[in-house]
Amino acid sequence: MNIENEKRTILLIDGYHLLHKGFYGSLKRKTLAVNRDGIQINAIYTFIAKINNFIEMDIYHTIIVTFDVGHGCWRRVLYPEYKAKRKDTPEELIPQMQIIREFLTASRIPWYEKEQYEGDDVMGTIANISSKLGYNVHILSNDKDTFQLVSDNTKVITRTSKKEKPEFIEIRDVVEKMGCEPTQVPDLKSLMGDSSDNIKGVKCLHYNIAVSLLKQYGTIENIYENIDQIPPNIQQKLVENKEQIMLNKRIATIQRNLNLGRIDLRPLRVNWYGYLSFLKKQKMWAFTGNALKKIEDNKKEIKEPKKFKNADAVWLKQSQNKTTNN
Repeated sequence: MNIENEKRTILLIDGYHLLHKGFYGSLKRKTLAVNRDGIQINAIYTFIAKINNFIEMDIYHTIIVTFDVGHGCWRRVLYPEYKAKRKDTPEELIPQMQIIREFLTASRIPWYEKEQYEGDDVMGTIANISSKLGYNVHILSNDKDTFQLVSDNTKVITRTSKKEKPEFIEIRDVVEKMGCEPTQVPDLKSLMGDSSDNIKGVKCLHYNIAVSLLKQYGTIENIYENIDQIPPNIQQKLVENKEQIMLNKRIATIQRNLNLGRIDLRPLRVNWYGYLSFLKKQKMWAFTGNALKKIEDNKKEIKEPKKFKNADAVWLKQSQNKTTNN
């Protein structure tokens, strides 16, 4: 397969997912990294290591990170119990959330957030814009809510560690894992609820029944338009819980049309000087050698039109290699 000069792919990263994964994944180490101010930076180390891996793959037109703002959310305005059972963010992680923004800014890696909205809404908007402009999109996230963003040119990456076979979520995978099309994920969630987000589903409504209703009618709205055709025992549950079901769907639906200003979709050109300066400020010596090498390589680089690889094909090849090695 010729993987050169294929359709360009944009990588969208769920910033808080990557930070949380790095934070908890490194807690078992005997010594946790701290910066010059004594602030713990274990999550930042993992975050930067992962960003480096993606840059080294050299398959993405650009890499964009999205964040939750952290205070206030339109979903909680509608439903105060939204995510009420989740643990508070560890105190040691809170300052790292700001420091990682400083890293991205210094390195000239685009990142976006919006007051009152979650990172998924920002991600959904950028994915929508990118897709309309003709890009392929890869989303790095372990949140199944992002499955609703999957389309012919948008995929979700849920595993990327060196020890695991990469897992891509495509349309067929959403159907297999959830029993519905990507666009129906909010509809299914509105009926079944979601304990991780503290969203209440319809009591005693079996998963198979919910899937069957969506296969027949497509959406929650269409189910209610044809409510008289539904068996009486199921119909009663739907009628009694209509208000909660419709609210659930609003909460479960990722926004795709936020006003984020102009999105930077230019080819990624990391500011390695800014990157290096950040590392020195934070006493992160492990990555300085790589930054210095990049600076020297860029001095020697002959400016030629960049050849873009097919990101899907590269990931597939890596997956096949890991399967063979295992």
